[in-house]
Amino acid sequence: MRATFVYTLKTVVRETSVLEWAIIFPLVLYTLFYVMFANLDSVYQALAAPVVVVQDQNFEDAPGLAELIDAVAGQDQPWLDPTYVDSAAEAAELVDQGGYYGYIAVDAQGALRYDRDWREYGSTDPGHGIVEAICSGYLQNVALIRDLAAADPAAVSNPALMERLATAPQFTKAVQLTANRPSDSVRYFYAAMGFAAFQAGSFALVAMGRLKPNVSAVGGRRTVAALPRGRQIAASLGASWVLALATLLVGFAYLRLALSIEFGGKELGVVATLAVASLVATAVGAAMGSLPIRAAAASGLAAVVACALSLFAGLYGQGSQDLGDLVAEHAPWSAWANPVRQVYDALFSLYCYDTYGPMLRILAQLAVLGLAAAAVVFLVSRRQRYEHL
Repeated sequence: MRATFVYTLKTVVRETSVLEWAIIFPLVLYTLFYVMFANLDSVYQALAAPVVVVQDQNFEDAPGLAELIDAVAGQDQPWLDPTYVDSAAEAAELVDQGGYYGYIAVDAQGALRYDRDWREYGSTDPGHGIVEAICSGYLQNVALIRDLAAADPAAVSNPALMERLATAPQFTKAVQLTANRPSDSVRYFYAAMGFAAFQAGSFALVAMGRLKPNVSAVGGRRTVAALPRGRQIAASLGASWVLALATLLVGFAYLRLALSIEFGGKELGVVATLAVASLVATAVGAAMGSLPIRAAAASGLAAVVACALSLFAGLYGQGSQDLGDLVAEHAPWSAWANPVRQVYDALFSLYCYDTYGPMLRILAQLAVLGLAAAAVVFLVSRRQRYEHL
């Protein structure tokens, strides 16, 4: 049995096509995703709205307006990116050249206005809403202070009261529901790892083919060998699992160390997920390899199934992710029966949750899939008969 284990390790590693699909292709896929989606998260960050500010005498006379713009433009996450000019004509000319949401000016009567430019930034662009909210908040505070001064002139001389009026009330509190900041880019890498885990089952597929006497002369000799068939299968699957786990760990090390992909600080949980995933992939690959079909047909079938299952794990882009989420929401059983999706869900749960509970539940479901595939291997291998060798 030990000799069979070592023999399987040596012979399967020499299969160039298997190494290409199980090791090289996932590494290429990871690198491609890194190049494509490295800056994906920055696309969804709010950027400071570029506006032109007319800094004339009316602007200087507006109480607190200059301080307000300096404050919102100088904070850690600025809301405005002002460009100061001396006149409204200069501001309009600058806006016409493009690159600005509009310009802010104060007229001779002291009224604040925001002239928008809809051509480059549409009416639904959030930048317009940011500028309008800042201007509206300023006007509301000015009106409130004027009304207060008319009703109680002594009140406006109270610094504490004026500071409280100038401070926007906080009616809501930001709460982060996930353990880590949501990231769209990690979904692609987790889906790719699920695909790679399924591809790692090709080791077992090849190993099972070498046990079938109708596939190769080696299979015929091993069929008539003294070692019981059950032990041959166990040793072959054990070697396949070691190879599958090794390839997945190489891919994980490449993602974590070379590409700096985040896994929520739960690297041990990732290793445990890959260990179970490689075990299930080995069982599924062995089940396909034990089918009474040619080795090339089994390999082609495994590739088609892997690509189809990866569609519902979100490997092929935003549309694929939306489709996978929709199917998982309305037919949860389909996600449970999809090992690629299960690996993706286990890795994503490590990133989102602060406990290992969801990951352990998903790994238990994966283990059930592995047992089902192992049962197929046993039943198919047990019932196969050959007229002659």
